Amino acid sequence: MRLLEELGESGIRLWVEDGRLCCSAPADRLDDTLRTRLKAEREALIALLAPSGAAEIPASAGVTRRPAEAPRALTFAQEALLALARARAADGVYHVPVAIDLAGALNPNALYNAVNALHDRHEALRFCFPAEAAGPVLRPRMARITIEESVAFAATATRGGEGLPAEVAQALRRATARPFDLERGPLWRYCVFTLGPARTVLLFVFHHLIFDGFSRDVFLSELSELLAMPTIALAPPPAASPPRVQCADIAAWERQMAEGPRGQHSRVWWGERFPEPHPPASLPGLAGPPEADGSVRITFAPDLAEALRARAGDIRQPVGALALTGAALALHRVTGQNRVLLCTPLANRDQPEAAEVIGYLSRLVPLSVPLPPAATASDIVAELARGLFAANGHRFLSGAEMMAAPGLARTPINHVMAAWQERRQGALRINDRPVALVPVERESADFALALQFEADGTALSCQISYRGDVMGRTGALAFGDLLGEVLAAVAGDDSHLPIAELAPPQVSCDRLRTLLTGHPGVDDAAVLADEANGTLSAWVVLNEFNRTSADELKAWLGEAIGGLLPAIELTSLAALPRTPEGAVDLKALRDSALTRRQRPFLAPQSALEETIAELWREIMWLERPVGRDEHFRDLGGHSLLAVRMLADLEQRLGRRLSAEVLMKLGTVAAFAAAIEGDDGIGDGPPVVESGLDPEILARLHAYTASWKGERPFPGALIVGLNLRGKRRPLFWCLQNGTEFEQLARYIGDDQPVFGMRSGHEAMVKSPENIDRLAAHYAGEIMRTVAQGPLFIGGNCQAATIAFHVARHVVAAGREVALLVLHEKMVPERYGGRVALSFGRESSRNPYLWNEDPAAEFRAHFVGDFTIDLVSGGHGQFFHEPHIFDLVEMIRRRRDEVPALEPQGRGGR
Repeated sequence: MRLLEELGESGIRLWVEDGRLCCSAPADRLDDTLRTRLKAEREALIALLAPSGAAEIPASAGVTRRPAEAPRALTFAQEALLALARARAADGVYHVPVAIDLAGALNPNALYNAVNALHDRHEALRFCFPAEAAGPVLRPRMARITIEESVAFAATATRGGEGLPAEVAQALRRATARPFDLERGPLWRYCVFTLGPARTVLLFVFHHLIFDGFSRDVFLSELSELLAMPTIALAPPPAASPPRVQCADIAAWERQMAEGPRGQHSRVWWGERFPEPHPPASLPGLAGPPEADGSVRITFAPDLAEALRARAGDIRQPVGALALTGAALALHRVTGQNRVLLCTPLANRDQPEAAEVIGYLSRLVPLSVPLPPAATASDIVAELARGLFAANGHRFLSGAEMMAAPGLARTPINHVMAAWQERRQGALRINDRPVALVPVERESADFALALQFEADGTALSCQISYRGDVMGRTGALAFGDLLGEVLAAVAGDDSHLPIAELAPPQVSCDRLRTLLTGHPGVDDAAVLADEANGTLSAWVVLNEFNRTSADELKAWLGEAIGGLLPAIELTSLAALPRTPEGAVDLKALRDSALTRRQRPFLAPQSALEETIAELWREIMWLERPVGRDEHFRDLGGHSLLAVRMLADLEQRLGRRLSAEVLMKLGTVAAFAAAIEGDDGIGDGPPVVESGLDPEILARLHAYTASWKGERPFPGALIVGLNLRGKRRPLFWCLQNGTEFEQLARYIGDDQPVFGMRSGHEAMVKSPENIDRLAAHYAGEIMRTVAQGPLFIGGNCQAATIAFHVARHVVAAGREVALLVLHEKMVPERYGGRVALSFGRESSRNPYLWNEDPAAEFRAHFVGDFTIDLVSGGHGQFFHEPHIFDLVEMIRRRRDEVPALEPQGRGGR
């Protein structure tokens, strides 16, 4: 019926209990007009809402006093917190500070009498939690609360929380963080800080086990009334009647509800609400090193509270739902996540008897906030409000049972908390003097990120508490600014816009890629967004000359973006995978990331395995542990990373690793086994006598340790692929393993290819070093192919090495059937067959600056030579599509040489 639709849109819930129509609604929605309509439609609504063919859910009995002899039970909230509170009893993570700033002095006797009157009136203020007790235990009334700290500071004329002198703010933080004794109590304290005769700051600190945010107004209101008594300074006030019920009575009532039909219906509802695994809330990324946990209070524009209330009235939704929507959208703007999991506290004070109770009653419930791009802010507010009211109606479970829902059982729910609290109307006064609440920064944060909104008349603020590994103070302030912008948009005239326009993510994939490639340490980058998990995955190709780290890159991004980063997973690759058309193969990147996430974890089994795994995690910028069965290359390892990793590992181990060990760089377990089996003697005599410096040889072994393929003999530098092919092998000198793999992949399975690494970054490129390295490679080639013609080539500076390899081979009496020199002409005399090639768009293309390059070639290459132009600019030839042109040229020139026709297996 239409009335039910209207009520649902307004966040009003109806149900039938024991034949009665029951209603849960915000106070400002349940006006006389609505009451009249409900009375008129009462019978029809009962008929529509009452379960058919089944017993109705019995009415929720009012909260009553438990029998005096009955043991006190924990509220569900206390039950969920107690173990955590014991584990962190030494810090202030579960402390609730309430600080007030008032003009003038307070009579210490009056304050003592008022405080202890509250101590006597509210049982929760006398709770302690001995380890052997199943529930809270009452401390004796005679165990009075006395002032814990009284400090006089120099007078100051500045008032208000933001104007406190630094030493006073520090004293407040210290007093807030001091631990409580959970076993013996008391679990609250008060301190007085005077700033001359004209100003007093009064601090109360409560352990969360006895005090929630909704208790504060009860406490301050009663404190104000007590201090207003004329005789309060002279004698304790007359014993006030206790509240109708106490915290332990509500605990007993909760358990009664959970054990009955209410609890059963709640179990079913939570299971249906979260049937599938829900991703945890994505958190902002930290741009710099972790900071201390902390909090900041953001004060919004004076008109924002009224604007939110006005918008809430227009769309007939509770104003708190607008604030929580703003929190979800602000997170979405940072992380891009399209479904945010928030925790929010429910007052758990629906029963009239609970309104005046002090204690930890509030229930934290998970709330899934979908953010589809086409939805408007009003759509999200309405859906969120419906979820809030439904969760409140099904809160009759322990926290453990609630989180046992299939979609929550394995999901961390302590990432983000957002809460809305509307203070009671009327300014707080003590002794007829106005009082200002003072924000107190807490030393540590319970949730990774907690957003606590507080509306007080026209004032609206939000305390942002953060874990230091999520954001620092600068990030929290930036998030506060963003939150203010989003709330203004939600409350403004543009709230009808889809959120794709109203609150788009601050950092798109394109923007992040542009920023990354602007860093001098990054040659190329690709970025993919995971909107479900709220992460940006970025793969970067590092520059060999300008080395950088993940921390440096994130700091760079933080400066560019403004200190508030999305969650970014950085991975270093030797090269980005590409489609045949030359575009970055995003599917291959996505699949590789998914495979890594889904891989089962096998923990290292020795100290050496742990050392290697941790080093790989650091080198490869991983935010997860590395398993013993994971392969260096599969994690993103490549030549540059192998060199850095091996240098660090040798430093940690305090010894040099032999070439045989380096050649076994595979899984963590296999590499550790190779190291443990190393005799420590060293590399032994070189496999080829060439005069090459052993340090250069060791560095080249490190660079090629991660290359795919097979070594033709132990200790060899060269690596082979396509070794089942029947052609004479091609020995190609190049710079890195990715170029080698691309060449072998596209030249064809029938063509064996051996890769020779250039001396880049491994040696000074002096003529002597180049000649000795060429002599070394020549020796390995002739040992690999003992007889018959040879096929040699290289590109760029590595072509110079290939040229001298050919010269050494010829000097040793062997035939070089074809020498391929790509992007390099060596101005030395050579009599064998040469295939020269250059990129059409390359700066090395001699036809762009020489009228007759062939004449110069003829002056040095006295045998047959050919010249080809292939597609691409310098540095692009091993990327698709240019690699196709390069290998086509190599095959074509090879096939022109009869000596290189297919022979036996491998041509050897």
